[in-house]
Amino acid sequence: MSDAKKDLFSSRWGFILACAASAVGMGNIWLFPYRAGELGGAMFLIPYVICVAVLGFTAIIGEITLGRLTGSGPILAFRKALELKGKTGFAVKAGEFLGWIPVLTVFIIGLGYTVIVAWVLRFLAGSVSGTAFSAAGSETYFNSVTGNSILLWIAFVLLFVIITMLNGVEKGIEKAGKFMLPAFLILFLVLAVRVMFLPNAFEGYKYLFTPRWEFLFIPRTWILALGQAFYSLSIFGSIMIVYGSYAKKSENIVSSARNVAIIDTLASVIASLVIIPAVFAFGIDIASGPSLMFITMPDIFKTMAFGRTFMIIFFVAVFFAAVTSLISILEVVIETLQNRFAVKRVYAVLLTGAVTFICNIFIEGNIGKFMDILEIHFVPFCALAAGIFAFWIVPPEILKSEISKGLGKPAGNLIVYAGRYVFCSLVIIIYLLNIFYTA
Repeated sequence: MSDAKKDLFSSRWGFILACAASAVGMGNIWLFPYRAGELGGAMFLIPYVICVAVLGFTAIIGEITLGRLTGSGPILAFRKALELKGKTGFAVKAGEFLGWIPVLTVFIIGLGYTVIVAWVLRFLAGSVSGTAFSAAGSETYFNSVTGNSILLWIAFVLLFVIITMLNGVEKGIEKAGKFMLPAFLILFLVLAVRVMFLPNAFEGYKYLFTPRWEFLFIPRTWILALGQAFYSLSIFGSIMIVYGSYAKKSENIVSSARNVAIIDTLASVIASLVIIPAVFAFGIDIASGPSLMFITMPDIFKTMAFGRTFMIIFFVAVFFAAVTSLISILEVVIETLQNRFAVKRVYAVLLTGAVTFICNIFIEGNIGKFMDILEIHFVPFCALAAGIFAFWIVPPEILKSEISKGLGKPAGNLIVYAGRYVFCSLVIIIYLLNIFYTA
């Protein structure tokens, strides 16, 4: 389709904020502070920034370029990449089949993510009503919330997502990103300022920024830093390809990828500046895992002046970050229905929402271990597959020509070499190490 006929992002910053809003989510708010706390504070930040700058930045460029070049999500993008290579018959069918793996992977992750967003919405409602704040213990409240059926809250989340996505790319996804991502950053900055004045908060800053060099020589630090970069930047071999297919030909892909990586890293650091000092201020174990979000932070808010107000701010911000990520996940499925099966958007959105809800009726949130397997083994595989198709299968001159559009100058060979020999090679090495260390 031409830019005039296809629903595209309307502006440069609309595209950047939509991609960044997709990237900024639970991985930044919960997982990054948890990993930083577990793996030496600043010493986790160093390999993470290296992975983002060297691998994540390259991967975003590759996926967005592949999406814009083919005008498709992963299924047809992989097929068209092989066609550009001059392949026909079984080869392009195999490429199309391989493209289904990222789509199905991200959808299954989306099922579990929907439950998490529903928990966030449930805690937000409890914060507003006062039931979460006045509960005798946050752990008891959390167990009561997650132990009972969460289907009603899943329905509310999906209703919000469906209404947003029925408005299309420009009026739905782009507007949501333009409002919710800046709102998230502002609200978390407000929380960071408040946490700064907590007793003993300085110990958290000290822990976060004191170098512990021994962690740099632990392979697990680098493995988890890579996984964090992929998960946090939405490098799933699907989302950025789909969003790239909605980008105008005038979009500067290199600049956009850099801005997405910077915004996402900034969000992780801001989240850490809220959670880690707050945890230290109250003498709580920084490596307490998932409970940081739903148990530790609510308990901390209960001890603060105006704590209920800050609890509401916290869960509003978390909801904004989480729901925009969920929108991007489900958009992969919607794009597949539209582009692969020629389903009208309104029906594609409704069908995706209905299937997501029905699947959650049966799993009732019991997908955690399966999600871990997908994130550890399938997500890197999908990212690697997208990298291979973008940097190895698409002819280099065609790839560079696509990147050059909006760049203002011809793209050089550096991005191709970085994608082929740095990104793909290192992902294979770290992926094998990941299998070895998690076996």
